[in-house]
Amino acid sequence: MIKSLLVGLTLTLAGNPLAAQRPLPRLCLHGEVESAMERARRQQAIDYATKINTAEGIGGIAPRAYRPLEQLNLPPLPAGFTIQLNSDSRTYTFALKDTRDPCAYAIFSDQDRLIYEGVPKTDVGGIVPLGTR
Repeated sequence: MIKSLLVGLTLTLAGNPLAAQRPLPRLCLHGEVESAMERARRQQAIDYATKINTAEGIGGIAPRAYRPLEQLNLPPLPAGFTIQLNSDSRTYTFALKDTRDPCAYAIFSDQDRLIYEGVPKTDVGGIVPLGTR
């Protein structure tokens, strides 16, 4: 009885190790509860992505030759976003990532000019204690 009480008290004070394995809910900046300021920043990033696709489409060079970011004459990035653009002159891909968003919101596109928005998957696996499945 005393031993069970001590184990229970220890778990209560130390926290439940099984509960510690569950991810804490993230307060995403973009989504259902997006503020007007964050919505405006997100829209600026989408507009920036559109400008990249437009700039890559200008030129009429045959065969198509896509350019690196520094040759595209673009405005400054929206606040809080980073960009990575890769091009081999025949194709390009880019990702705009929101460094302020705990959910790692990103916008990405390529030479097909479709613009995608999303966040990474959160169920990346991990250790599942035996007997819990």
